[in-house]
Amino acid sequence: MDGRHRSNPNSNHIIKTGGQNSQHQGRNVGGRVERNPPLLVQGEYTGGQNSQHQGRNVGGRVGRNPPLLVQDDPLNLFGATGGYSSVTNLQNVAYRNLRGRAHSESRGGTGGRLEVHHTSGAQHSSMSPGKKPNYHHHHQQANQAGKGIAPGANRERTKQNGTTDGRRRDHPQVHVTSHGNQQQHLGTSGKLSNHHKSPLRYGSQNMVAYFSTERKDTSSAFQRKKTGFAERAKSVQNLSEPFIESRRADNRRNRHDGTVGQKTFKDKKIDLHAISKLSTLEPSEIIMKLAAPGSGLREFLNESTIDFQIVEGFLNILSTVITSTTNRQNLIHILSQVQGSGFLKQVIPFHILDSSKTITQQHRKNLFFEHIITLVTELASILPSSSFMEVTIIKTIVQNSFNDMELNGNIVSAENKKKLMDLEKFLQYLQVKKGEGTLKSDNYIYIVGNRQSIENDFRHLSIYPTYEDIYLSQNPSMRPNIIDGSYTDAMSYLDTHFRLMREDFIRPLRDGISELVTLKEKDLSEAKFDDIRIYFDTHILSPVCTRAGIVHEVKFSTNNLKHVRWEISKRLLYGSLVCLSKDNFRNMLFATVADRSVSDLQNGVIALTFTEESRQQLTQYSLDHHFLMIEATAYFEAYRHVLEGLKEMVASEIPFQNYIVLCNAAMSPPLYLSQNPAGYTLEKLIKPDDHTIQKYHKLGLPFSSQSTNLSNIHLNKQFNVLDSSTWPTKEELQLDQSQFKAFQMALTSELTIIQGPPGTGKTYVGLKIMYALLNNSNLWKQGNNPILVVCYTNHALDQFLEGILKYLECNIVRVGSRSNSEIMQKCSLSKIRSQRTRQKLPGYMRALHAELSDERISHQDKLIQKAVLLQNATKGVLHEIVLEKYIPPHHFRSLKLKKEYLEIENCSEITNIIVEWLGISAVYQNVADKMQDVRFWDIENFLKENDEPSGDAKATVAKDDEFIKVSDEAELAEAERKIEEDDDIKQQIRMMRKFAEMTKKQSLVFVLDEHESEDPGSDRESNDQDGWQIPSKTKKKLKKQIKHELQDTSHMKEEECELIVDLWQLPLKKRWEVYRCWRSKYLCDIRNEIFTLENLFQIIVNRMTELRNQEDLLILEEADIIGMTTTGAAKFRKLLQNVQPKIVIVEEAAEVLEAHIITTLSSSCQHLILIGDHQQLRPSTTVYELAKNFNLEVSMFERLIKMKIPYVRLDYQHRMRPEIAQLLTPHIYDKLENHASVLAYENIKGVCHNLFFVDHNHLEEHIKEGKSHQNVHEATFVKSLCLYFIHQGYSPSQITILTTYSGQLHCLQEMMPKSQFEGVRVCVVDKYQGEENEIIILSLVRSNLAGNVGFLKIPNRVCVALSRAKKGLFCIGNMESLSKVSLWSKINDVLQKNGLIGKELMLQCVNHPDTVTYVATSADFDNVPEGGCKIPCQYRLNCGHVCPLLCHPYDQQHEKVVCRKPCSKIVCENDHKCRQLCSDPCSKCKELVQKKIPVCGHIQDVPCSMLPENFCCKEPCVQMLKCGHKCVRSCGQECSKNCPEKVTVTLKCGHTVKTFCHMKTEAEVAGTQLKCHVKCEEKLNCGHICPGSCSTCARGIHLPCTKLCNILLYCSHNCEEKCEMGCFCVRTCEKSCFHGKCRLKCSEPCAPCTKLCGWRCKHKTCTKLCWEPCDREACDKPCKKKLKCGHPCIGCCGEPCPNKCRVCNAEEVKELIFGNEADPHARFVQLMDCPHFFEVTKFSEWMNRKEEDQILKLKSCLKCSKPIRKSLRYGNLVKQIHSDLEKVKERISYKWMNDLEMFLSENDTELRNFPQINKTVQQLQDGSLTLRSLMLVGEKIKFWQKLGAIDNKVKKSPKVLQKVLCDIPNLSDAIDKATSKHGILEQYYELLRVALEVEVSFIKQNMPLVSIQSMKSLIKGMNSKQHTMSLDEVHAHLQMLPVPMDLINIVKKKTVIFDTDLLRQDFWHRCEAGHIYTTYSDENTSHCCPQCSFSDEDDDEEKLFF
Repeated sequence: MDGRHRSNPNSNHIIKTGGQNSQHQGRNVGGRVERNPPLLVQGEYTGGQNSQHQGRNVGGRVGRNPPLLVQDDPLNLFGATGGYSSVTNLQNVAYRNLRGRAHSESRGGTGGRLEVHHTSGAQHSSMSPGKKPNYHHHHQQANQAGKGIAPGANRERTKQNGTTDGRRRDHPQVHVTSHGNQQQHLGTSGKLSNHHKSPLRYGSQNMVAYFSTERKDTSSAFQRKKTGFAERAKSVQNLSEPFIESRRADNRRNRHDGTVGQKTFKDKKIDLHAISKLSTLEPSEIIMKLAAPGSGLREFLNESTIDFQIVEGFLNILSTVITSTTNRQNLIHILSQVQGSGFLKQVIPFHILDSSKTITQQHRKNLFFEHIITLVTELASILPSSSFMEVTIIKTIVQNSFNDMELNGNIVSAENKKKLMDLEKFLQYLQVKKGEGTLKSDNYIYIVGNRQSIENDFRHLSIYPTYEDIYLSQNPSMRPNIIDGSYTDAMSYLDTHFRLMREDFIRPLRDGISELVTLKEKDLSEAKFDDIRIYFDTHILSPVCTRAGIVHEVKFSTNNLKHVRWEISKRLLYGSLVCLSKDNFRNMLFATVADRSVSDLQNGVIALTFTEESRQQLTQYSLDHHFLMIEATAYFEAYRHVLEGLKEMVASEIPFQNYIVLCNAAMSPPLYLSQNPAGYTLEKLIKPDDHTIQKYHKLGLPFSSQSTNLSNIHLNKQFNVLDSSTWPTKEELQLDQSQFKAFQMALTSELTIIQGPPGTGKTYVGLKIMYALLNNSNLWKQGNNPILVVCYTNHALDQFLEGILKYLECNIVRVGSRSNSEIMQKCSLSKIRSQRTRQKLPGYMRALHAELSDERISHQDKLIQKAVLLQNATKGVLHEIVLEKYIPPHHFRSLKLKKEYLEIENCSEITNIIVEWLGISAVYQNVADKMQDVRFWDIENFLKENDEPSGDAKATVAKDDEFIKVSDEAELAEAERKIEEDDDIKQQIRMMRKFAEMTKKQSLVFVLDEHESEDPGSDRESNDQDGWQIPSKTKKKLKKQIKHELQDTSHMKEEECELIVDLWQLPLKKRWEVYRCWRSKYLCDIRNEIFTLENLFQIIVNRMTELRNQEDLLILEEADIIGMTTTGAAKFRKLLQNVQPKIVIVEEAAEVLEAHIITTLSSSCQHLILIGDHQQLRPSTTVYELAKNFNLEVSMFERLIKMKIPYVRLDYQHRMRPEIAQLLTPHIYDKLENHASVLAYENIKGVCHNLFFVDHNHLEEHIKEGKSHQNVHEATFVKSLCLYFIHQGYSPSQITILTTYSGQLHCLQEMMPKSQFEGVRVCVVDKYQGEENEIIILSLVRSNLAGNVGFLKIPNRVCVALSRAKKGLFCIGNMESLSKVSLWSKINDVLQKNGLIGKELMLQCVNHPDTVTYVATSADFDNVPEGGCKIPCQYRLNCGHVCPLLCHPYDQQHEKVVCRKPCSKIVCENDHKCRQLCSDPCSKCKELVQKKIPVCGHIQDVPCSMLPENFCCKEPCVQMLKCGHKCVRSCGQECSKNCPEKVTVTLKCGHTVKTFCHMKTEAEVAGTQLKCHVKCEEKLNCGHICPGSCSTCARGIHLPCTKLCNILLYCSHNCEEKCEMGCFCVRTCEKSCFHGKCRLKCSEPCAPCTKLCGWRCKHKTCTKLCWEPCDREACDKPCKKKLKCGHPCIGCCGEPCPNKCRVCNAEEVKELIFGNEADPHARFVQLMDCPHFFEVTKFSEWMNRKEEDQILKLKSCLKCSKPIRKSLRYGNLVKQIHSDLEKVKERISYKWMNDLEMFLSENDTELRNFPQINKTVQQLQDGSLTLRSLMLVGEKIKFWQKLGAIDNKVKKSPKVLQKVLCDIPNLSDAIDKATSKHGILEQYYELLRVALEVEVSFIKQNMPLVSIQSMKSLIKGMNSKQHTMSLDEVHAHLQMLPVPMDLINIVKKKTVIFDTDLLRQDFWHRCEAGHIYTTYSDENTSHCCPQCSFSDEDDDEEKLFF
């Protein structure tokens, strides 16, 4: 073999315990390996990253301590047990077994483990095949045989000996028949191919501990083909199936009853014949067969007696499948059945003990034990917890057998002894961890290796970022990509690219987080990060089941993202990596974006797929945890697949190492070609010349059938593809010289590089090469080896594959459905898969698919139900029945008893009590039931504590459909990232939301969304008809607060909640906290159940994915060509390794990172063709430093060219006209010839130059989002120029607008309406690579003062931008800035030399060539409005009119010109002309003519075309109505029924009223009086005018005053009560100090602040307490501070600075008030309660001046009259007044208490019936006596007094009013519970209703019938739950009743207990001696202080007091 197949002489081994081969086929190529090398402990792991679908260990985070080297103690050998050792106990016991299964299968769950059955080794060793131990009943269940599905015999993929297909042609058929031939067949093994060897078998799992070991090639009876790929990491989750599921699986199989394709089969039996057939298959296929239902595996494993030959063969099978690199989830499913089975516990121990008798051949015995050790090591590695006991027992038995063998003189292989020793050490380690209690689940897979190899091998690096990656202790070690020499070896090559790729996506994340963690939380929202994007207040919602696995919806705040246009933003694109943390990124969760919906993003919702480890860690977080989420800017998915591929590659199997690694220039032909070069033919590609065709005709042969043969005869030589002299000419192949060289090289060199500059036809050459290869497929397609075509973009891939199909019929499979081509969509893998019936699949695959589908649907249904409960829980209030399990028993009893009480009280059933308890039913009208305990709500504090300002409405950006659609970068990136067009995630999310909407009422008793749409009018107080009369503002706040409480996640601690005795005594705020505590426990339980179901579902999805890959493999093997993008090739690389294409063609190879290409290649690849151009676009990287300094941006294509590897460059361009091509040569390409075809291009119409650069200096604009730029000047010019070309007659599809920035792209879009520009493509330059068009308009955007041109200085991008045009290129930009770049300077010289650059573009009229117009701006195009000039067209149209347009080059035949002149056609027999425009179709004649209407005879103006009988006569109607008035309608209309005539009616009161005639008539018929609406105009006692009317006040009883009192109270607040209610201050206290503000009501006494006074400056400091008078004087020194304007402050030292400047605000400062303001040295004092300030000396005099009337009040601002409540300079004065006001409160309280006692004694008759009064008064006396408490008690007693009067009258009734007797105590209780005056006033409606019912029962016999009906209607309205009448309306109705009612008058009567006039400010004074007194006394008319004039004889205490 050549150098490509030589072994690598420099590498180390990394060995696994299972005895797998090393990465270099077990060869010790690095020197002699020590027998006992150092053992490594890999730190303490805290959890490795594990990908969801591939299950790869991406490296757990190693602890902070460095790795430890252990030499001696085996118990110190292992360093960790994994990061998921905690056990979460489910409250729901029924889920525990399922949870155990999920955790053991899911690789890394935080949950229970399977039970380990402790059976002694002696018991096992003495076991016989016929005797079965007494195992757990689960094991017994597992022995039940279920019927399965057997695959059809026809579908077996087995080939006999030499007849096998290409994929398995080397596999020998193994026949197992007897002991004799067992040695020959099973006992002799072949070498495992490298396909089944790996340097890191479990590199993708959660790696925990490493062992040192030495391993040689493992022998196996099954030889496998080479795949050129290392053994893959286990892309699965761990699976340990619990036997509790066995019955369910059996039931599922029984449902199928063995039916596949309407046929029934019995379960297959695993015997020698079955094992023989399995031995011929690939390991991956064996796994799927064994995992399928009906395989007989479960029954086989539970047989108690099995022959040794079968056991030996089955162990060999298991040892083989363990090496499989694919279908790992199904393998674990198989091993989980082996674990705990009778086969493992009984059969194997028996045959081990019996081996001395059964096996006589030494080699066979060693192989038998090797297979056993391999199996149990694998079990211990995968299932360390659940298989520990069984493995330990078998290890002990094997060890004893080895000892016996050595005693008997038999040889035990050193390899087996070494492997057993490693297993023993491993088990010792597990035993230690088991004793520590940390080995509780099967969460990690353990691997082995020596320290040096682990530290040096990149394969042990995590793919996902780890803690150490983010918080580096030292810089990462990396080597640059070598571009000037060769690599030392393949390992170095892989290592370099792996580390560079990994650092490229981790670096931005690291830099972003490092910068982020240094900032304070408040600075984060305003911080700008270049490397990451931040999303605040992120929380995880609920899981969604999809075909790809578990996806989570995550919600984030959009408050700081209002400016983001999600339609075009690159934020959160598919595949982006996000990181979530709640502890400043000490712990991190990683996820990738699974789906992107713009509408959801606008609402802050995104669908994420968490990594497997992160998903397991979600159980550690609750729903109320909020995270900070960051997004990395790199496209992580592409990195992940490539990095995984690099880790899986075997260095020695990298193809073309001679060139790629060692850079040897000597090229060899492809291996398949060197074996048969003469068999090659080009007959179908040759086009013979005319001379040759004539020769054929002379011979009399038809050219079409024999052309090639005759051509060869004519050439007189045999064609040999490797002999250039036998090749046809370039003309015959229709190629130019350079294309011919490229074509020849591509077919004869195993590695071909073809550079194709723009327009040189590289795609054309590539298609030619493809035709040649396909026509010679007999040489290279031996078996199933299709050609692989890889392109960078979907567009290029479609274009290339379509080109193949146009000229050649072949079977193409396009992997990935993101295609815009209808042809290619039919060829997509997903389309073919969906069209293929599963009946064509092998039987075992159909059976497995049926079983897994059933399981997936079952788990999905359960998971959806639980997820919906999770979603709905925060959308409303959960029913108490749902929460019963989580509510403490005494609380639930309290709720239940209250419900029963209310049902009895209200005589109606209450559906739920929790909405009552939470106060919802009183706020929302549509919620049933009533709230009975409002007194405990404490509404004011409930609202005050949590009232948050409403956030801004979400900004939504609706894209205007009137503008053209552009392919923005975000959309294109999304298209390239998504390989498959799969809407499953969107569908599942929609389905779950719909299901949640449908089912929310099942668990919720109150749904917020349903009540959000209530009629806004329901909140208006006037329309609020419920009995509670909550003010409209309060109700709105309550609704908002309820919404907030539902969404809040904080809750009361469970311990605190348990201590609460009475739920109904809690304030509303506390009630919600208790409810959320219950809800939190409920949600926690749901989350635990969901987590279990998630793991089960994910396992099934992983297995189904492996099954689908097997199906896809069958499809791909049948293809001739497989097409993929580079992203798709990386994602489906495992599939490609199984397909093993021999020929790989990479289009756009220069744009692809080298790692992408190398991971696409398999070891079987014999021919690689790279086509591209490294002088155009380079590969894109994330980190600029890595791109430039480490050469990461250098592609394999470019690197090999730099290393002088032979390549061909195409020299003839077929695209651009010469003047455009000269821009590229020689500045970019030293040589580029023009093909003759480009010389014949016609000139572009309407311009004088086909190439022109419009120079300008208009500046660009920076766009915040996306770091982009736009230039509005360029955009408007480009838009106008594009329209100009369209006017020249060019189709919009012939014009492309290119721009260099996405910001300019969207700026252009918003200027280009569809009506004018539909079809014009607008695109960024980078996304137009490989495409072309007739006319290109290029906007370069950059124009700034700094001269920065951005990436326009990169030659590759300039090359693409300038090489897209075929016939016309028009650029606009700032050449002055661009010329600073060398390349642009050269281009400028060319343009200047040829006169192709200038400030203006010269336009030339096509119709008038002499007319030239110069345009420099968009406005200049107004001179060519129609694309020509301003000369009128004058063309005569078909209608006879002249064309109305100016000169226009388009539509020369005027077929589309619309004539807008009036139509001159005659449209009727009366010669009337058409009234339409000339271009519009003529309508019926609308000319008005006089016609007689036949019905009435009137003459009317009727349209000419209308019949008179169809016309409605407009004459006035002459008919008279019944009332005598004339009808007011027209003649043609029906007469009105209700007369609208206004009439004057004189009422009984003497007033007259104007009303409609029909209303007067109706009143007379009904016998009622019309209401008099004349205002009452009577003056009430309060001085205000009565608000009633003549009708309401007819009996002399006036309506209460509704105006606000507004009297100034003693506290300087205005009274805000209604005038009739009496004065009282309801305001919150406004007293404040340095330390805070008083939170009490103004009517309550303020507590003094006992902290030290804060008044200090550098000159003076107060030493007193805050409430005490200050012991310092005011500082008069000037303030030294500077204002914002820079001028000095005009205030005094130590006081607030006035906000005005003496210089800047001179007029305001010098405004004269006291007279000293204009003094330049005047100082000013700034008031702290208002914005005004005053000159300090005069204002101080005014402040200290005594009030003449001695009224006690706060001083007020002279400008705004606002009281001065806070001041530093006048603080002592303010404090003194506050102290005096506190004395006033105390004195009024003393007086009111006396008034209350007097009222109680005077009204004892009415009050004696209510025992609550004594309790209330006693509580008042025992507590603090405040005005507020007194007022509340007074209001209660007034209510009781009125209620007592009703009660007394009821007792006098001749018949008992049962309803009223129930209502009275209910009302009394409600008043007793009221906690505010508002709560009492709410009950007056009910009080009035009760009084009315009592009155009716007494007086209804003597009342008129009309009044009785009116009262009944009134009572009915008041009794309705909706309260259809307001209180004011009830009062108005009662006023109009003719019968006086005493109780109603008592209820309406204003009862006075307290004299509220005492609260008025003008009644309180302070004398000069400091005494406080009131003038509210008839005796004190002199306004003198009573204390100062008090005589010793007068001892009247009360008189003294007042």
